Amino acid sequence: MIQCKITLQTLFIFIISFFSATSQTAQSEYQFEETINLIEFVESAAKVFSQKGTESFAKFSDKGSKWFKGNKYLFIYDLEGKCIFHPIEKEFVGKNMIDMCDMNGKPVIRFIINIASDTLKPKGWVHYLWAESDEIFPFWKSAYIVRVEDPQGKPYAIGSGTYDIRTERKFIVDIVDSAAHLIEKEGKAAYEKLIDKSSIFYFSDVYMFVISFDGKAIVDPAFPGIKERNLIGFQDAIGKYVVKEIIDKLKDKNKAFLLYLWPRPGQTKLSKKTLYIRKVKVGKENVIVGSGLFIVDPIWK
Repeated sequence: MIQCKITLQTLFIFIISFFSATSQTAQSEYQFEETINLIEFVESAAKVFSQKGTESFAKFSDKGSKWFKGNKYLFIYDLEGKCIFHPIEKEFVGKNMIDMCDMNGKPVIRFIINIASDTLKPKGWVHYLWAESDEIFPFWKSAYIVRVEDPQGKPYAIGSGTYDIRTERKFIVDIVDSAAHLIEKEGKAAYEKLIDKSSIFYFSDVYMFVISFDGKAIVDPAFPGIKERNLIGFQDAIGKYVVKEIIDKLKDKNKAFLLYLWPRPGQTKLSKKTLYIRKVKVGKENVIVGSGLFIVDPIWK
């Protein structure tokens, strides 16, 4: 009898530990507390909306509450692009906003709807330039989007955004993976889309590059007017041949990370930068697609 109690207790602890570990795994995809808080905020709101439907709007629009404070607020669209809730841009409510774009021509609402329409991966990020109704100049804003169904089972996109969010490693992984899939699908025709400011591949200081396995630049946002710039001799601040190492890493694998030292734009102090790179087949040849971000940790770590 005692042995049975111990077994049940052990099982209970295992179940609690499993769900706790699962939650921590979901959060461990992201590094910064601000990002994790925004995800939890949107997903908590999605649970309320799924239970209460439009009755939740009174709570969501209560200024000063946890749902609406300063530039922190929620928005909801149906999957045709009609805005059904927005506490700031009230003139949006009831209108179809599917064709609304940011200043770069990025179809923000269409991208939001695309995320919520993907039943296999019904959550994700949209990065765009945005100015609140009482502001003149736009800033980069990143919105976390979740597909949610109301009590009647109708699907919607619910989300919230924050300005000048720090670039997460997962943002880079997602965008490079999307670029790789696009290249696999469209071949060389995809290259122009990777440098299009109205695409999902351009935001803040993030950009895509494509290089050949002999070190020539194919998609080169830094020098778009120069064709096939030879990058094979590029060295970082301590003499590491970055492009040579990229090529070596992808000879026997399809994806990899690479760390090197380089000053941030406008600075002389060295910072760590990480690249996420993927090997993609275009016709009979392989190319390398990637992007990178500067790491926040001190350089000695």
